[in-house]
Amino acid sequence: MAGRTAPFEAFPLDFSEFLTFKESEYVNISDLSPMGLDQIKTLYREFIKYGGYPRIVLETKDEKKNLYLNQIVDAYIRKDIRDLANIADIRKFNGMLKVLASQSGQILNVSALSRETGISQPTIHKYLYILEETYIIKLIPPYSKSPSVEISKNPKIFFYDSGLQSILWLNNFQETIIGSIFETNIFGELAKKYGRNNINFWRTKIGQEIDFIVEKENREIVPMEAKTNFGKFNPRAINTFGNKYAIKDWVVVGLEGKKVNKNYKYPWEI
Repeated sequence: MAGRTAPFEAFPLDFSEFLTFKESEYVNISDLSPMGLDQIKTLYREFIKYGGYPRIVLETKDEKKNLYLNQIVDAYIRKDIRDLANIADIRKFNGMLKVLASQSGQILNVSALSRETGISQPTIHKYLYILEETYIIKLIPPYSKSPSVEISKNPKIFFYDSGLQSILWLNNFQETIIGSIFETNIFGELAKKYGRNNINFWRTKIGQEIDFIVEKENREIVPMEAKTNFGKFNPRAINTFGNKYAIKDWVVVGLEGKKVNKNYKYPWEI
């Protein structure tokens, strides 16, 4: 059967699959009653907190979720990647994973990461490549057509799974949703829906930034911001981007607060 294989991407569960695994009564979540909306928000907070690995979703006890996710980390990430990358100093590698998890959603600085972890830059690049190829992280490039005023080289790093990020970074699950963990969760949903290579970010050299620039199938470009609360959204950067690139449509993704207009969407509406 040589030549007849096709690549298949296996991500953690998306939210609709999460609801199926949870046997939720809410199958149609496009038109919810106030009570239904509260229930879906509660389920989405759980989805952010624990992530989308099936074994973790199916487990009901918090301490076992923690145990099983740590087993995934030990068995599949640290052991398998250690073997793939021929890692000599597993302690330094584990330290790098923790730093990377703390930086999910931030611009990656390999030289700073090298200084902090004591790992050489060539070795870090090798580790990052393997972590990308095994679908643990994704380095997303900046969107830029004006390198003189926009960042055009350094990528942002994202984990695909917010539960995994929490365990690697904080060694536990957080009761309060942290902004970077919410942003990681939204990245994961966008990657599953639009393709992991169709997502960028935008940042100018004076600090204006948009979390995600998403290219849809019809090649439409949509800037998106992720905020735990809609009230934290400031449209200045999106307005600047829209004026520069003649783009009218935009989205702010949030879970709490008031949806002001059609551009304000809950995560399951993107």
